[in-house]
Amino acid sequence: MPDLHHPIPTREKVLIIGAGPAGLAAAAALKALEVPFDLVDRAPHVGGIWDPEREDSPVWPTMEMISSREHTQYEDMLQPVSFPEFLSPAQMAKYLRAYASRHDLTEHFRPRTAVRSARPFGEGVWQVELSTGEIGIYRAVISAHGISERPHRPEWAEDIPSSVQVMHAREWTGADGLEGKRVLVVGSGQSAADISVDAARRALEVRWSMRTGHWVVPRRIAGVPGDVAASREPTALGGLNEKIAETVIRRTVGDPAAAGLPAPQAGLLEDAVIVSDEVLDRVREGRVTPAGEVTGIDADGIVTHRATGSHAGQQSFAPDLIVLATGYESGAGHLPHDVVPRTASGDLDLFLGAFARGRDDLVILGQQRVSGGVLPILVEQADVAAYMLAATREGSSPALEHFRRLRAGADSAVPAKPGSRDGGLLGRLGGVFGAHRVTPRSATSSERPGHEQLVPVADRDTLLARLRSVRGLFA
Repeated sequence: MPDLHHPIPTREKVLIIGAGPAGLAAAAALKALEVPFDLVDRAPHVGGIWDPEREDSPVWPTMEMISSREHTQYEDMLQPVSFPEFLSPAQMAKYLRAYASRHDLTEHFRPRTAVRSARPFGEGVWQVELSTGEIGIYRAVISAHGISERPHRPEWAEDIPSSVQVMHAREWTGADGLEGKRVLVVGSGQSAADISVDAARRALEVRWSMRTGHWVVPRRIAGVPGDVAASREPTALGGLNEKIAETVIRRTVGDPAAAGLPAPQAGLLEDAVIVSDEVLDRVREGRVTPAGEVTGIDADGIVTHRATGSHAGQQSFAPDLIVLATGYESGAGHLPHDVVPRTASGDLDLFLGAFARGRDDLVILGQQRVSGGVLPILVEQADVAAYMLAATREGSSPALEHFRRLRAGADSAVPAKPGSRDGGLLGRLGGVFGAHRVTPRSATSSERPGHEQLVPVADRDTLLARLRSVRGLFA
């Protein structure tokens, strides 16, 4: 409990921007190491995109999670046994609020408070302007704003006439009201697949425009959640292992190309797979019609797109609604563009996806898309950030100097030992008493779009292994 008679000045604190899963992980890790911090979010409650009262969330009430309970829980607080293997958004929101309560994070939390700008003035000095009009000085910033802050719109979408309703996937709230309407969903990834299935429940016609083909895998394989099975799958078989996996998936849900979707461009173990138990069935039933890449739209709202499968040439479609599941652009509106340089490919130049090169006072969590549960990655990034910020508070240490040398080099130089399952900061502390299961509360109780790089896809297991190697420097 902070001393109210002698409050800690913000100059000695870390500011965490965003109270979603990543921000809560960072707050819990900083608190465990007694590093003072403030936690702010524009939403009224903790939970990030899982806060049901948040209007700008890409989550809708009937959405089904694609990562299982095992990969969407903190290691020091297990999901309640009453929850299913795949949580609903409401259940995830309850869990995150319970996690914040368990670690007393709400006493550091300022709701309905956005960050207008965060500007560095030398190492360890950040001027932060809040939506309340306050201006404070912090010693470091952890930006845990997530990946859905900057929706990407393709260039052709600028020409959509007003007669056609258009929304980004972030605005999707469900299929209610789509009876008798024609819907075009644009995008090749998970959100596009989920929205296509959801829209097909009510809409007269749904077309799914894909530029790139991907494998479709079920939530469960032989009764085991797919992400759990993947985490246990040995990699020693190499290419043979991939062929076995592809055979299993084809026999379980079928071949995407055979159903009419574009053929996957990568092998199963290298692909950014789509996790769905329904999308191939809806395609086979004709409830979702595959379409190729959109090539244009005229003044009457007629969309032209490439044909799929064996059909050549162009096809046209007159949608009443276009849903742009076209991803998100990397970066953060509250950070100056020149604070984090970009690589030659346009990605933010972040060590292990989170740590600004050459800076000990800036961490950006969760700026990667991965197949499978992302929470373990967020926790590892938060742990390393907390250790680094604790070390810089003390001045320096051999571990911090080693970390700085690694950060200055390529990610590939960091050892990535497969199968590492050692517990993180909170997991080890909680492990003394055993993981704590929570009992859920009662259900009653400026640049133009198209010119920014999309949030990159990372190999989950490799990134996780490298983060654990770096965390081992401090632990």
